[in-house]
Amino acid sequence: MTETLRGDGGAVDVDLTETTAKGTVVLYDGFFGITMAAGSSGDTVAMEIAQREHEIAIPEGLSAARGAILYLSALGVITTTASDRPFMKVTLAKDANNYVWGILLPQYADTV
Repeated sequence: MTETLRGDGGAVDVDLTETTAKGTVVLYDGFFGITMAAGSSGDTVAMEIAQREHEIAIPEGLSAARGAILYLSALGVITTTASDRPFMKVTLAKDANNYVWGILLPQYADTV
């Protein structure tokens, strides 16, 4: 039997379209996740998509209590709009510096 395993499924490579810092929330090629390295437009970087806990900054105007779902707009902007793509479940509520802890949600197929 031929071995078919090619990776652990925890990350995918994406081609950046803009300069991006390590640890940035991104939406590329239908995948959402956290960049694992910095890169410039045209670079290929790994993006973590595993269901693990991360600490991220969110926009100042958003509320994010423990248990809340955060979403990504079609442009990759973090929102609380339920019609956007579900992205993260908050495990530690937003602090005074606009940081939350949360677990990435599963990837899924949609038309967003």
